[in-house]
Amino acid sequence: MSEHLGRLESRIGYLFSDKNLLLRALRHRSSNQSGDGNHMERLEFLGDAVLGLVISEYLHHHFPDKQEGDLSRMRAALVRKESLLVVAGFWGLVSYLDVGDSERLEKGRGGKASSIMRIKSPSISANAVEAVIGAVFQDGGWPAAHKLVREAWQPLLIGVDALDARDAKSRLQEFTQSKGWGLPEYTLTDRGAGHSPRFGAICRVNSDMLGEGHGDRKKIAEIKAAEQAWQHLKK
Repeated sequence: MSEHLGRLESRIGYLFSDKNLLLRALRHRSSNQSGDGNHMERLEFLGDAVLGLVISEYLHHHFPDKQEGDLSRMRAALVRKESLLVVAGFWGLVSYLDVGDSERLEKGRGGKASSIMRIKSPSISANAVEAVIGAVFQDGGWPAAHKLVREAWQPLLIGVDALDARDAKSRLQEFTQSKGWGLPEYTLTDRGAGHSPRFGAICRVNSDMLGEGHGDRKKIAEIKAAEQAWQHLKK
């Protein structure tokens, strides 16, 4: 176990004094070991606050000419679930999560068994990122947590002033309504449990198919289809 955790510590760039904090940050409430609140939720609460402060400080310092509304928009884009999932991917976090059987997907593509653990809800990985930040803050204080967030978010900070905090579905809907085209329409397909990605979505505007997307959740598939449609219409 210590060797396993050591690999994650190398990935995130922080060595814990109290390994139990890291274990708790990785433990979902569905785990058999999550009794008496011994899971990620409290650390997630703490990490969410630390993340918001680190990002706010960075934006305030690097964009002195931006108004509060612009800073809030950029911060929202950097701390939303999609950004947390990018960081979870950098860290390979899903391989270290402690979840119960109810949250596992045991089969891979085509129903074949997979040696890599996969989980039903990507939100667990996103929440675990915040919990790890909270654990680092509790173990090493502000300097350690500040360094962790700045290094992990560095790729996401590039061009942040051009980000739009709204997801593609919201942008697309606002655009089509402004043109008098009504609401985009989405058609979903479900390949069933055990398939990855499970869901497919097609986005139509004025009955024209403009986008297609796939994901392990319905919303993710729809957002990807909307993004494709949005890019098409922008041209």
